[in-house]
Amino acid sequence: EKRIDKIQEDLRFCEKILNKEARIELARRILEDLLKEVRSIPRDGLSEQLKAKLTDMETRIRILYHRANALLSLQEERGKYNSI
Repeated sequence: EKRIDKIQEDLRFCEKILNKEARIELARRILEDLLKEVRSIPRDGLSEQLKAKLTDMETRIRILYHRANALLSLQEERGKYNSI
């Protein structure tokens, strides 16, 4: 459960920096690591509540990861447009 709490803390950090649209590359890298970590936690022996929590976290991580990718794409497009 401590491991899950740490993942949630890191996830909140990523949400904050993505909301500010700052350090998006860092957020994306952290989210990649968080996704690997969440997927590596064995579900056997966990309560239904913890299993649901992990599933919700994985969904949030994936959504934020796609948001980070979209923001990076927008930044690249803005960069191309501004350099013309």
